[in-house]
Amino acid sequence: MASSPPDAADDAHLHDWPAVYALSAGWALSFSVVTASITATNLASSAFSPSASWNTVPLAFLIVSLSAWSLALPSLFARLGGRLNTYRVTSVVGVAASAIAAVACATESFGALCVSSALFGLPAAAGQSFRFAVLTLVPPRSRPKCIGLVLTGGIVGAVIGPSYAAASKNVFRGAPFAGVYLCTGVAFALLLGIVCAPGLVTFPSEGGDVAGDVTGDEGDIEGASGGSGDVPNGVVTALVEKEKKEPTSAVVFAARDVGYVCAVVIAALSYGAMSFLMSPTPLAMRQRGFCFDTVSYVITSHMLGMYAPSFVTGKAVGVFGWRPVAAAGAALFVVAGVAMRDGQSVAHYAGGQLTLGVAWNLCFVAATAEVARVSLIAAEKAGGGGASRAKSAQKTQALADVATFAVAGAASVGSGAALAAVGWNRMQIVGWACAGLMLVAVGVAAVGRGDAKTPASSEEEGGSPLGDNKA
Repeated sequence: MASSPPDAADDAHLHDWPAVYALSAGWALSFSVVTASITATNLASSAFSPSASWNTVPLAFLIVSLSAWSLALPSLFARLGGRLNTYRVTSVVGVAASAIAAVACATESFGALCVSSALFGLPAAAGQSFRFAVLTLVPPRSRPKCIGLVLTGGIVGAVIGPSYAAASKNVFRGAPFAGVYLCTGVAFALLLGIVCAPGLVTFPSEGGDVAGDVTGDEGDIEGASGGSGDVPNGVVTALVEKEKKEPTSAVVFAARDVGYVCAVVIAALSYGAMSFLMSPTPLAMRQRGFCFDTVSYVITSHMLGMYAPSFVTGKAVGVFGWRPVAAAGAALFVVAGVAMRDGQSVAHYAGGQLTLGVAWNLCFVAATAEVARVSLIAAEKAGGGGASRAKSAQKTQALADVATFAVAGAASVGSGAALAAVGWNRMQIVGWACAGLMLVAVGVAAVGRGDAKTPASSEEEGGSPLGDNKA
């Protein structure tokens, strides 16, 4: 571990700063692939898709796949022997997906491009989980700072992804965009090098195995053994079965919480509206005669809007509560639609997409903070040992991610057909409608409960190893 600063607290030895910085760099590489895909995939598919309405389908496969793999990640961590092994496997999958996408562009295979996009969803989901993984590397007081470090990687990825997409688009004259996927393969290879470097990234146990937690439950064990310490096998089996049921119980607790449900609705609507209005932007700009370099500039503006405000947004949620921040984001969706509806210039597109990214950031970070807060409470209510509570929180958070990315994927699929059917200007109505629904959800959350600022009590007292989830 890195040496601590002179004024460090007593828990300075618990920080694994090299691993934190490595995950930040890893997130930059992983997210650069997502931004490059957003910049290039729809344009690449438009050259050989069955119809104009199908142009956004390959990118939608990535988003839908990301949703599915987000739900499966907790199980993958267990099956593959932990986070580190999982990240190594998903990086290899990313390299393979890049190769398939490059071949798809060279052979003009729409089906192969869809397959590669679906495969990209797995390493993309793994990259998204870096914001949780980093919290296991430091004590509670440093977790907000480390979330900021990971988000810094996202800002870097937002810049370099569209940049290398624009630079490599025509590397192979007979296969436009194949060079983009050559670059994404390099990005995943570099990420694989980070997670395979000896001793660079290691994760502490997130609670041990279920049997270990059961035998560590002193109340149940002492009652079963009469204080002798010998636990009957039947009792251990019963307690293990109880532990296995805890994650489902936690999900039920969360689903009954008004704030959780409204936060998931806001996260899904904000991601859906953002995806619906961002995915077809390269196609809409091409219709107006803009070149690919200009398109990449606009997408970069959008991605910076998505992640640059996160440092401030997290603090705002802590000060004002999640609902006012989400309401401000919903209002910005309206502003973004106005800017993009009648715009003819690069400034209109770039400004509208930048505002759209900021609007998403406010809504998504606020909703994520509430989801995280409730997931930790639900995990505590469900009970069980450390591993069971960690899995409970993971399941509850994954459920929210699945709903969010499913809506985003459906929106991405529909955006291509909408652009072909009604045009860019009328598509902005969807963003305004989603903004109205998000404001309704904010109001329902306000009526259903008092303002719920993200508390630190569970976190600071050594609660769930997953930690806070404002990122």
